[in-house]
Amino acid sequence: MRKNIYHLFFVLTLSFLLINLVSPSKTWAQVDFDPNYIISDNDMFDYTAMDLEQIQNFLTAKNSGLANYIEPTTSLKASQIIYNATQDYQISPKFLLALLQKEQSLIENSSPSQYAYDWATGYAVCDGCSTNDPLLQRFKGFYNQVYGAAKRIKLSYLPALQNSGKTPSGYGPNISKEIDDIIVRPANNATAILYTYTPHLHGNKLLWTIWNRYYTRNYPDGTLLNVDGSKEVWLIENGERRKFANRSVYLSRYPDFDSLITINKTELLKYPEGNPIKFANYSFLRTPRGTVYLVVGDILRGFSSREALRRVGVNPEEIIAVKQEDIADLPEGQPITTKTVYPLGALLKDSKTNATFWVQNGNKHPIITKEITASNFPGRKVTKVTTKQLAQYPLDAPITFRNGDLVQGASDNHVYLISNQARRPFASLDVLTKLGFDTKNIIKTSDEALLLHELGPTINANF
Repeated sequence: MRKNIYHLFFVLTLSFLLINLVSPSKTWAQVDFDPNYIISDNDMFDYTAMDLEQIQNFLTAKNSGLANYIEPTTSLKASQIIYNATQDYQISPKFLLALLQKEQSLIENSSPSQYAYDWATGYAVCDGCSTNDPLLQRFKGFYNQVYGAAKRIKLSYLPALQNSGKTPSGYGPNISKEIDDIIVRPANNATAILYTYTPHLHGNKLLWTIWNRYYTRNYPDGTLLNVDGSKEVWLIENGERRKFANRSVYLSRYPDFDSLITINKTELLKYPEGNPIKFANYSFLRTPRGTVYLVVGDILRGFSSREALRRVGVNPEEIIAVKQEDIADLPEGQPITTKTVYPLGALLKDSKTNATFWVQNGNKHPIITKEITASNFPGRKVTKVTTKQLAQYPLDAPITFRNGDLVQGASDNHVYLISNQARRPFASLDVLTKLGFDTKNIIKTSDEALLLHELGPTINANF
């Protein structure tokens, strides 16, 4: 009976993920622009992405006519109008800037026409409509255009998606719809909104191109970077560069240095600096108050009692004394008590079925391929146990590949980078090598293991 439960777990997991399978017959070029995924939801709705000064500096750097434009009816600078609209309707200023360029080239034009200002975002103007139509005059003007676009997206399109799963035009995540003689199936709300706002492929590809040119980073999350001539190693995470404190801290998370990409300092400085990675994984820390913590990734797990600490079997000399400010940027997770099972984790193999699990905190996580084991737990000892012993632990989510792994499935000719637990296809092998990734690090694995990761956006030459 237990075997059937495990079987059902894997069937349901893989059935759910099969919807993201990329057809092996597709060529590299076909995944360069993905019409199903234009920008992320966060890209569209992160209203904190730029402040007023950053918007003004962006316009100035682009030599945009908007840098010095003052709206006649409000006496407000363009940057102020853009900023106010993003805050009032919680729309990303990056998105509105890209929209202004896509609709009227306002960002890169130093001397726009009055028409371009008046119909800045293309709001309320259909492809066959005349801007001389008396019914459209209330939407005319830079202020009305910026505010109208932001308001329509946030107060009309988004609520419709949240309430019914589709916009008034019928676009929604996982809903197939024909546009320009192809079938699109938006992967998220942002893509559905973009097709509702601009119901043709060309305009949305143009916005995608502008977005990539303006904002995308050179390397996806999960990439490990090393500056030429330096021993420093950095992890790209959430668009930021995080520095490993030393070699030991790095090796506690990664088995070797083979995945490092060497870049110059200028390239590294494109990324804002995030919190450093100070402590080795599974290290023990003691604060001045006497609290002892176990570091698990970027999370601190405190021991609830001396007995709980004693049961782990740590050598007191291995506990590192730290100041409270040293750990201020690390969130606290669940405390470790005397009832916590395998707080450090353990690899257990069913002696009868040979099924392998990662058991931690009393739950067992299936590991469906040896490649996943080698990626996550290099050098860790595997302990054989009985089926009965394993049965006492509840079944939890399967272990996946690590962020930063290069993987390829048995029947898929694409190479993927695991980034934020999604599998992101490279547009071509040429893109992979130009970015500095080494093909010798590609992990060949099963299709089932690959499908544990949802499909993410393509990594192209401009990323």
